[in-house]
Amino acid sequence: MSSFPVSSRTSTLSASDLTLSQLQRTQREMLENQRQTSSGLAIARPSDGADRVGAVLQLRQNISRAEQQERALQNGLGALDTADTALGETAQILREATAVASSQIGVGSDAETRAAQSLVIDASLEGMLVLANRQFADLSVFGGDNGAAPGEKVFESFLGGVRYLGGTDDLFAPVGALDPEEITGNGVDAFGAFSTRVEGVIDLDPAATAGTRLSEVVGAQGRGIRLGSIQVDVDGTTAVVDLNGADTLGDVADRINNAIAGIDAAAGSLAVSADGFTLNAAAGRTVSVTEVGTGQAAGDLGVLLSATSGAAVGPDVGVKLTGTTALADLGAGVDLTSGLVLTQGAVTATADFSAATTIEDLVNTVAGLDLGVRLEINANRDGLNLVNEVSGLSLSIGENGGTTATDLGLRSLDRSTELTNYRDGLGVSTTDAGVDDLEIALHDGTTFTVDLFGSATVGEVEAAIEAAAAAAGVAVPGAFDVGFAATGNGLTLTDNTAGAGSFAVRNAGRSTAGDELGLTQDVGAGATIDSGDQALVRNDNAFTHLIDLRDALRTNDESGITFAGENLVQDTDRLVESRARIAIQSQRLEDQQTRLADRVITEQTMLSNLQDADLTEVLTEFSRLQLQLQASLQAGAQNLQLNLLNFLR
Repeated sequence: MSSFPVSSRTSTLSASDLTLSQLQRTQREMLENQRQTSSGLAIARPSDGADRVGAVLQLRQNISRAEQQERALQNGLGALDTADTALGETAQILREATAVASSQIGVGSDAETRAAQSLVIDASLEGMLVLANRQFADLSVFGGDNGAAPGEKVFESFLGGVRYLGGTDDLFAPVGALDPEEITGNGVDAFGAFSTRVEGVIDLDPAATAGTRLSEVVGAQGRGIRLGSIQVDVDGTTAVVDLNGADTLGDVADRINNAIAGIDAAAGSLAVSADGFTLNAAAGRTVSVTEVGTGQAAGDLGVLLSATSGAAVGPDVGVKLTGTTALADLGAGVDLTSGLVLTQGAVTATADFSAATTIEDLVNTVAGLDLGVRLEINANRDGLNLVNEVSGLSLSIGENGGTTATDLGLRSLDRSTELTNYRDGLGVSTTDAGVDDLEIALHDGTTFTVDLFGSATVGEVEAAIEAAAAAAGVAVPGAFDVGFAATGNGLTLTDNTAGAGSFAVRNAGRSTAGDELGLTQDVGAGATIDSGDQALVRNDNAFTHLIDLRDALRTNDESGITFAGENLVQDTDRLVESRARIAIQSQRLEDQQTRLADRVITEQTMLSNLQDADLTEVLTEFSRLQLQLQASLQAGAQNLQLNLLNFLR
């Protein structure tokens, strides 16, 4: 059986397009192959590997973050190493100063040699200031979280002392650990910059108001406010109240009152009171508030109450002090018209609070005196502290004719002051039980003695003197009063008797308690003996003790030299401990650096496996593409040369 051959005829244009398309595709593949060969990357853009691009981008982000963390680690290690070196040099300065103190005690030293050595200590003090202000990469290594600007200081000479302007907490940085790590020290830990403060002894108990924010209360259960739903019951009819999103005590009262009104507007209401909330019920009605399920909102807010025909007062929710707390809302009445008298070293100033309306106004007023004294809200947020920022000076806080310092709990000497705080920590020496310490003579000729054995506070000294006077037949108060100075500070004895005798306080026997209390005086016909503030506030640190040593050498005070030298030994020990803490933190950073490097190597390996090109495979493919291109060119050239005669054959 015969058959006809089937032939396919393709136009020259179609063959040309097909050949050109094949050549372009091969050339594109060769170009991509060349890119991979030169860059070493199999993935240059998302479309190159859609299945791997997410992982590649995440790994690149991780490696970039790790590089930032590595820089933070390097800065942190540099800062800590600088701090460690500075503390080592400071410890050496203190050891040398201690040696100077030892050499100037006893035989072989006189006023002239001690005056000369005071210059040495003065130079040591300047050297320690330089060390305390060291920076690494423009970072104050002892500035904590409030370091100085590049080239500036966190410790400065101020009113004859040394003032610290840095932060109380270390500076932290993210370095790849679970939590940020410390990368600096601070002046408080290293040098004891704020080792002493006047801590307010009065709970100022700010009143709750409708505008009091829930974030500003301790909560009736002492655990803050855990918002949720509560249930209101009015004579057996209940409604659930959602308190989520409430911002103030007033918001809480409004939502609960809306729920009560929704049942019966005449049944009662919830009101914001001075300590928290009061639930009121109309006559013959019962209104109560309970929790929903395991919620704690009602308990925290102090509204877990039930009232029948009257009021049910909730517990104190514990309003915290804030800068915006109105002074008019303080629970304890405060004399704001008199103000405080503050004496820092040789400088005395009065803090006038008469125009203050908020806690922040009090803070700003004290700061405006520029005495290196800072007023702050205490850690419990219920009172105030006065912080002495200056080392080497003594601070006294007293009254200005009123009761402001007492009302705020800020007198540096009051009834609760311990006698161990007298005379810069030397305390008051009393005799044995049954042996008198003081002898007091009044104008009317009455004389009595006082045994201070067992007295530990100023209040107990006051009570002992009053008891001795009463035992001698003196009317207390009245003929004889014991109290505190109306202006400034100090224990004050007042003789209101009449007569020609001198009013005097003397040491009894061999006791020195009268001198140490500041009461040993003979005022003749005067009526008042004022001890002055003998419990001055001083920062107990290396700067203070170097200044003490310098001044004791200048004034040829051998006991002062001895005391300062002993304190410097303790300061050296504190520096050694600080240096040890910094060494531990440096080790933590070094360990983190090692872990970070290991992690980066792992992630770089994973990234390489995902995005790097296999050069052997790439070069093999390139050779194949060259052959393919050559074959395509030859086939194309051959096909495109065909004419009609070739076709007719």
